[in-house]
Amino acid sequence: MKSIILYTTRYGCTAEVAKQIQGKLASDCKSINIVTERVPSLDPFDNIILGGSIYIGKIQKELTSFAISNLKELLSKNIGLYLCAGAPQEEELNKELLGAFPKELFEHAIAKDVLGYAFTFEKMRFLDRFIMKKIKGDVVSTTKYFDERIARFTQNFTVSKS
Repeated sequence: MKSIILYTTRYGCTAEVAKQIQGKLASDCKSINIVTERVPSLDPFDNIILGGSIYIGKIQKELTSFAISNLKELLSKNIGLYLCAGAPQEEELNKELLGAFPKELFEHAIAKDVLGYAFTFEKMRFLDRFIMKKIKGDVVSTTKYFDERIARFTQNFTVSKS
């Protein structure tokens, strides 16, 4: 079964998680940043994983637009959904995950989770750095990938797709 991971990333965290997922999937799998690369036809892919990150409570608009404009086709595939988000409370992470994707797609997905976060102040634009300093309370770069969740996500996706 052919798989593809389609993601958006601003500073690289979502791309790193895509790489980790890709490495754990045993099937033919590729990953594409939909902002910088052309998305191929989805026809040959049985499994599609969509990933994005949360900025100021919202996922990137390019991923939202892609999901909405391709919803019918996505609903005919095995779908995995993931986010990179650094909310401090599990309840808030779940709320962000639920609100990030169209409801119908979220309900259809066979694997969905928040898989990590990164606050890399050295890479951030001025406004992002300013907002994150206010929210986080410091300017210390922090990266955390939820390895157990990534393994579970991939395992659930792999088991569910057959």
